Amino acid sequence: MALSQVLISADAFTSAVKSPSWKLKPSWYLVTTSDRMINPDLQRKMAKRANAKVAEVNATHAVFLSHAKETAKLIEEAATSAPPNQ
Repeated sequence: MALSQVLISADAFTSAVKSPSWKLKPSWYLVTTSDRMINPDLQRKMAKRANAKVAEVNATHAVFLSHAKETAKLIEEAATSAPPNQ
């Protein structure tokens, strides 16, 4: 996993976002309750701000590796419940 990581672009921190998608489109969020990179309370706050449908799993930041089934379930739910033009 470490070999596939790349540096994040500085643009991610400096570019203005005029119309964030989470304000206009349905959102889903998988809170990782044992995450030591992004505090779970902050995750919940971000999910609430986006009015996201939330699922929680007792996992660390690499949830897609340690809890692949739960991650896939939420992705499938999002993919099948979003309106066609979203």
